[in-house]
Order: sequence, then C-alpha cells, then structure tokens
Amino acid sequence: MLNKSNYLRKLAFSASLLLGLIGLDNTASAQFIGISADAAIAYSAAPGSASGYSVGISHPAPFFPNIGYSNVSFKEKETIIDSSDTTSSVSLDTTTTIKTINLFYNVPFPVVTISVGFGYGIDNLGTGVETKTTIVENYQGTKLDQDNSDLKASVSEAFFHIGLPFWNTVEFHIGYHFMSFTNLDITSKKSVNFQGDYTIEKKKYSGGMTTIGVQVAF
Repeated sequence: MLNKSNYLRKLAFSASLLLGLIGLDNTASAQFIGISADAAIAYSAAPGSASGYSVGISHPAPFFPNIGYSNVSFKEKETIIDSSDTTSSVSLDTTTTIKTINLFYNVPFPVVTISVGFGYGIDNLGTGVETKTTIVENYQGTKLDQDNSDLKASVSEAFFHIGLPFWNTVEFHIGYHFMSFTNLDITSKKSVNFQGDYTIEKKKYSGGMTTIGVQVAF
C-alpha cells in the first residue's frame, strides 16, 4: 500500500509539472524575442559600493541557449604600514572590473519565470577579471615615485533570475550572479620593488552580484 501511495504521489506531481510546462510553453511560444536589462545593487566581495549590470537576449528556439553579458566594478583603497618601521607605508588604490559572456535557459515554471545560466570571462574575449592598482610608497617619510600594477585573470559565473511576468510582454525580476576566480596578488605586476617590508594579502574578490531588472518581449 505504501509503494502504491508513493507511486500515486509521484504520478500526481509529474502530471502537475507537465501541465505547468505545457501552459507556460504556450505562453512562451507567443514570444518572438525578449530583451532584458538588469542593474547591480550589490556585490558581496566589494569593500564598499559596486556598480554593474547584466543584459540578455532570449529567443523562442528550443534547446538553443540564450546569450547575455555581465559587468561589475568596484574600488578599494588601503594603506599598509611597515611592521618594523612606522615611518614607512604603502598606499594601494585598486579598481576591479569583472566581465563575462554567459549562456542561459528560461525554465518553464508555474506563476513565475526562472532563468539559469553560466558564463565565462577571459582576456582573449575582452572579458575576465582586471585590477588596476596605483601604488604610492612613503618610505621613512619620503614619498617615492608612483607605480602601477595591472593584473588580469579568468573568471567563471553561475547565475539565476526569478521573475514575475505581466501581460506576457513585461517581466520584472531579481537575479544573483556568482563570480568565481583565484585570489589575486594585486601588486604582482609592479615595476619597482618596495623599499619597506609590507604584508599584502591576496584579494578574495570572488562573490555574488545581486541585480534587479526587467525583460520586454516582442
């Protein structure tokens, strides 16, 4: 009897899911193309505020993924003092930009719409992680010449959007984009050696970008 009940529950769930997929598929079939635009409201690894966005283009062709693009940037300023000489310090002013190209699918679901996808960024595609750091060392009270360290790395992305459609043409949604990459030594590309001795930890800038946006279907 227990096995029979489990079977009936699974059958009912499968039937409900199938009906939901069919109903939403009929709605989606009227859509020729959809354009979405999202603004970043936060990035979890940013030391302060962040700015960014994501855009996407959806199409009705089955099995083929949709395409999008993500971009987020933020700044960090810090001063590190030589542990053995308090008259020496180094100031770091870093701007970090993360860019990806992504592929995603719109998953049929009752009431709401869900999009899931993955992305990648690499310098050869004009994307990836890029840090631009301005370095100024004050050694024993003397300000030395300014130096720069520009670093690039690859990044992978996974994201989802949850939206609420209106009139089959407009959808408002929220999203979360997780960006993952190796910890960054932001001073590794400097051209001049430090005079003092500073402990500069690698930056853990992997994190999540939270977005809000809208999609318009044509």
